[in-house]
Amino acid sequence: MGKTGQLTYAPQAKHMLQLWHLAWPLIISNISVPLLGLVDAAIMGHLDEASYLGAVALGGALLTFIYWAFGFLRMGTVGLTAQAHGAGNNPRLMQLLLMPGAFALAIGVAIMALQNWLIPLGVSLMGASTEVSALAQEYLTIRIYSAPAVLITYVCLGWLLGRQDSRSPLVLLVVTNVSNIGFNLLFVIGFDMTSAGVAWGSLLADYCGLMLALFLVWRHVPALNQTFHLDWDAFAPLANQLMRLNSYLFVRTLMLLFAFAFITSQSARMGDSVLAANTLLLQYVTLLAYALDGFAFAIEAACGEALGARKRRRFYQLCNAAAIYSLIVSAVATVLFGLLSDVFINMLTTIESVRDIASDHAVWVMWVPIISVWSYLCDGIFVGAAQAQAMFYSVLASLITLLPLWYLLEPWGNSGLWWAFLGFCGVRALASLAGYLWLSYKQAWFINT
Repeated sequence: MGKTGQLTYAPQAKHMLQLWHLAWPLIISNISVPLLGLVDAAIMGHLDEASYLGAVALGGALLTFIYWAFGFLRMGTVGLTAQAHGAGNNPRLMQLLLMPGAFALAIGVAIMALQNWLIPLGVSLMGASTEVSALAQEYLTIRIYSAPAVLITYVCLGWLLGRQDSRSPLVLLVVTNVSNIGFNLLFVIGFDMTSAGVAWGSLLADYCGLMLALFLVWRHVPALNQTFHLDWDAFAPLANQLMRLNSYLFVRTLMLLFAFAFITSQSARMGDSVLAANTLLLQYVTLLAYALDGFAFAIEAACGEALGARKRRRFYQLCNAAAIYSLIVSAVATVLFGLLSDVFINMLTTIESVRDIASDHAVWVMWVPIISVWSYLCDGIFVGAAQAQAMFYSVLASLITLLPLWYLLEPWGNSGLWWAFLGFCGVRALASLAGYLWLSYKQAWFINT
């Protein structure tokens, strides 16, 4: 399929094993993130009012929008770090830790400083009920102070992954999220708090995670044999590369988060019960995304290292190995949710109206894994290869599809909203696959290495 037939390279057993050794800690650690969301949803879903669950959903969506707008701090770091690691460039590895870290700290402080403008604006745009909006604003006023911790942790995760250290992210995310669950249970059940208790628990866990992330990174520093300071001579060219790469990642992430915020806001306009039900269903989508991202993160590090070492054949073999794993996981996820959706929903809420709406629309969610698989896989390849432009165009195509599709399907209510979401997922996946095939045909993977 490429000019030299590179897409036909079959992965060998060693490539499958390499990816598996990288991926399994990442899958476990990634799953711990949405499991936290599931626990929060379950805690709120068993309270008397759907408004508490709606508030956590709304506040969580807005916070995700704010934080993941800067997800390039992880994605940009992991691809360039993996390539520097493959090339054995220790001075560049040190600068790829310090420079994005300083940038993350500055952004985190700026977010806290702008909270009086960001929070009311975000809540008002979601169009939720007065009660849910008030609770969401209370939640966000607490959680916003985690901004520096979250963003610096992004950089640490990206740097560790780029060095093909998948065990440290496992320790970091599992410990952070288990402590988050513990804090949330303490505040909500022990101290008889509601959505504000979840916010306080998450805030404390975020800073515990930051301390652990800094410790895990520090363990790698002596092996680099580099002084711990910013190299101002290397600042300009590295900053230019980071800004060029991260500008595409930043806008791409904004568009992606806008899409999910749009789904949440349209759900809120249909009532608190619809918002709560769709939140539960999106928790499964999130769980799936993080599971598939385990292989995506693994291919980020593996293919970035192969490109840095300029091993073309190995790059394609690793990509094909990741495709096999991703297809298997997505197929299993589709079948399992089709069989166990009612069990999943009943675990998360006892509110009858929410449970009924979620059950009625579970069929749409069942098809998300198999439809979306190529977007997760290709995003991992694009990040490792520092080809952020391809990620930008895939999300742009899907967003252009979502808005007019929802306009046409709006008379169908919540079913139309889920149809529009499936269209969004499908176009994103196809555009991502087309980008991978085009870059392979043009043999453009080594341009940025």
